[in-house]
Amino acid sequence: MLQLDTIRYMGNKSKLLEFIVPEIRKITPKNGIVCDLMAGSNVVSYALKEFFTVYTNDIQEYSYTISKAVIVNQDQTISSQTAIFDLQKHFADNKNNKTFSFFEKTYAKTYFSLKQCCDIDSIRYAISKVDDKYKQSLYLLALMNAMCVVQSTPGHFAQFMPSEHKRIIPLQKMDLWREFLKKCDKYSDIYQSSTENKAFCKDYKELFETDLLKKVDTIYLDSPYSQEQYSRFYHILETVVKYDNPVVNYKAKYRENRFMSDFCYKSKVEKEFINILTFCRANNINLVISYSNKAIFPINKLQTLCEEYFYSVNRNDIDYNHSTQGKGNQKLSEVIITCSNT
Repeated sequence: MLQLDTIRYMGNKSKLLEFIVPEIRKITPKNGIVCDLMAGSNVVSYALKEFFTVYTNDIQEYSYTISKAVIVNQDQTISSQTAIFDLQKHFADNKNNKTFSFFEKTYAKTYFSLKQCCDIDSIRYAISKVDDKYKQSLYLLALMNAMCVVQSTPGHFAQFMPSEHKRIIPLQKMDLWREFLKKCDKYSDIYQSSTENKAFCKDYKELFETDLLKKVDTIYLDSPYSQEQYSRFYHILETVVKYDNPVVNYKAKYRENRFMSDFCYKSKVEKEFINILTFCRANNINLVISYSNKAIFPINKLQTLCEEYFYSVNRNDIDYNHSTQGKGNQKLSEVIITCSNT
């Protein structure tokens, strides 16, 4: 099974691929098209790339960037050597000229040390000078990945650790440029396929209003499980990709106007599932849902809902230890619901 070295991510499915991918393969025709509707870290999309044409979608720009780097991209690779050749001069220039300095001004001594922030700004500036859009995306993925290695946080970007925390000193001494080069070597050998994969960066409701999914055979849905908004946990990655100098608020310095998913509200989540079920039935698209037995919408109710829209509905559960992003592990069951009308 193809494994992708990607960002540290809440709900990452890397350890569940052997469970999820076969379920998708069972109901998707050979040489078919699968759409990962909320691609997140892209680990499932990347594994599917070995078997199908893959479409990805996510409203977050950082996820879209990962998709461009490893799903749509079919020929570009990077390494520490290419990074030194492509980026080091511009990296040094920004250190002197401070053309890009948003992280230094905004996040120093919070999620990163002052030096790490300067390095982030300078690497980001150097990446902006790369001509090829797929190499840009690969370098951005390497940068995000390196930032996840050195971050002074409990495991996400919803908050940073206090300055007296015992883990702060070793984390903030880490060399961001060195970690970035290490991560570049992770993308020197990307799986190449001959299919025409696509990536979208939209609210799924907007995507449904287009004809972009009319040829899709199966939609894979890995929606948020809890009341925690992903835009709160990964706002820093969104900012480093966009580098749009946003207004930030609160102690955690969140971006203004973060996207808020209705899947995270108990009063709205059922309607969200109905939207997707209705679309799939109307367009004769198979649906595979990853969900949790401890999610905000009861799993038995979700299964019953699926049975109202599809002729064939199957459920499989697997127990696993879920990382709670700095709070240890929690025993959960991942539930896969496969839906089809054949």
